Amino acid sequence: MVVVKAYTGHIVLNERYTFKSLQEVYPDIHRKVIEAGAPTATQEDPAVGELILDENIRAIKADKKPSGINRYDLGGVRLIFPIREDGQVEFYVSKHARCPEVVGLTESISSMLKKAGLKHSTAYDRSPMLNSRSAFQSPVPPTP
Repeated sequence: MVVVKAYTGHIVLNERYTFKSLQEVYPDIHRKVIEAGAPTATQEDPAVGELILDENIRAIKADKKPSGINRYDLGGVRLIFPIREDGQVEFYVSKHARCPEVVGLTESISSMLKKAGLKHSTAYDRSPMLNSRSAFQSPVPPTP
């Protein structure tokens, strides 16, 4: 059995969709990410996740880019909405280490989008930050 691991799991909606297209499915996606990342953090302070959800829903209803979940204190799982030059809607889940949870969470979100009728594509480890991260893993010693 092959265990697939990734730092990031990217989802890109087809060109015809805007942020507002996520209005119906986003609360489920948000809660899934919160639950996957920090079951203990949400038990201690459930209002934090709901506050962030409310902020993101207001942005989506206005057809603007939501802030996502960019807090490592919520279990190390982040939900990022990058700004794309081509205007397509993209978001990705990430963790600080390569792990199978990122792949499972991405596939779960993909299933939610399929049920909602939103066509999209998925990819793994496409973040530009990964290139800089890997560059720091094996630094080149300075030449004298």
